[in-house]
Amino acid sequence: MKLTRAHFAVMAAAASMTLLAACSKEDDKAASSAPPAPVAAPQSTAPSTAPAPEADKSMEQKTEELKQDAAKVAEDVKKEAEEQKENAKENANSLKEDAKAAGDKVAEKADEAKDAMAEAASRTGDAIKEGAAKADKAIQDKLGNGVDSSPSSVPSEQAKP
Repeated sequence: MKLTRAHFAVMAAAASMTLLAACSKEDDKAASSAPPAPVAAPQSTAPSTAPAPEADKSMEQKTEELKQDAAKVAEDVKKEAEEQKENAKENANSLKEDAKAAGDKVAEKADEAKDAMAEAASRTGDAIKEGAAKADKAIQDKLGNGVDSSPSSVPSEQAKP
């Protein structure tokens, strides 16, 4: 938004300076092209009034040209602003699409990481079970599977009549 405002401000300043420069040039040309005023003589009163309407016509024409130029500049500025607005919209849409694609990739990688963690946990659990089974077997082998092979010193109940 600030960038668009800056463009408008620069374009408006450029248009103002162009118009000011054009008006300044016209005033310089009008001053240099106007013949020097003759020394005031009673007889030259009639001819000196005739060039004034011609000067007014040329000034009106130049004013009209300046208005047309200003309108053209304003139209160009408006077109440029619309193009910038469209470019900004396209850039915003592009950024949204890029962000969505990045989000999809992150979600996909998170899924892969979750699956890898589940598989690693499963392998860890299997390894623990296998280790426990080996330890249990080793203990059972040492103890003789829980059955004492030596004759018992405790009489059994079946031995009683």
